Amino acid sequence: MNNTLGGLNAGHSWRVWVTKHPIGAAVWAGVIAGQLTTLWGIWFPGVGLPALDWPQATGATIDPKGSFVVQFVMGEFFHGLDCIIFALLFALFFFPMMGKVVTPLMNMGKAVVFSTILLGTISAAFLVPYVYYRGYNVGFGGIHAEGWKLVFAIYAWHLLYGVNLGALYNPLALDDPALL
Repeated sequence: MNNTLGGLNAGHSWRVWVTKHPIGAAVWAGVIAGQLTTLWGIWFPGVGLPALDWPQATGATIDPKGSFVVQFVMGEFFHGLDCIIFALLFALFFFPMMGKVVTPLMNMGKAVVFSTILLGTISAAFLVPYVYYRGYNVGFGGIHAEGWKLVFAIYAWHLLYGVNLGALYNPLALDDPALL
């Protein structure tokens, strides 16, 4: 089966599009990476980890008296928006600051570092103890409430987001001949 488009490998064609449309590519990467990873977080109990239902947690924070459905819909909207905004921040600010090498492996590495180290730590150090468990003194990543598994799940979730983000936001070097 021929998977070429206009003489280019389909994956290479995507990388050309990403390079030429960094904002659009970041938005799409944020939507897709966020949705895939959110599903995995909800399914974490299947591997013995606590569920990371960020949409429900976000919705309950925004509208604590709303019904489950209202909280989920509001939470899904705002959590999805967060995934897009962080993908845009990555693509437009952090990605260019993390070196000029743009191989698929390096692009993945940049996204994993950004999402795991920066976003995972923000989530564990701020969101979980001061937003989602406000007033319960749960400590870093909720360790006093849920133990090590919640901290591990937070970083695993952000690692998965980074892998998805890096797989999708994967531009070429600006001097690549395919861009001419």
